[in-house]
Amino acid sequence: MNEDIGKMNFEECITALEALVKELESGTLDLDKSLEVYERATVLRDRCKKILEESERRVQKITETSEGVKRSDLKIE
Repeated sequence: MNEDIGKMNFEECITALEALVKELESGTLDLDKSLEVYERATVLRDRCKKILEESERRVQKITETSEGVKRSDLKIE
């Protein structure tokens, strides 16, 4: 079940996560199915968090100077 999540991009994870939340909020699931859905949602949440952390590390500030283009890590204040 988790192998497919590892290959999903951020938007796919968010869409799947939103669908699971709606499923849980519907109140129609039995306990076992609710736990299964909750576990999958947790894995999706962790995947989204990992993608965001990796993206944050990749964000760079690109500045053009008379010497050319300079790249440095973007510091968010």
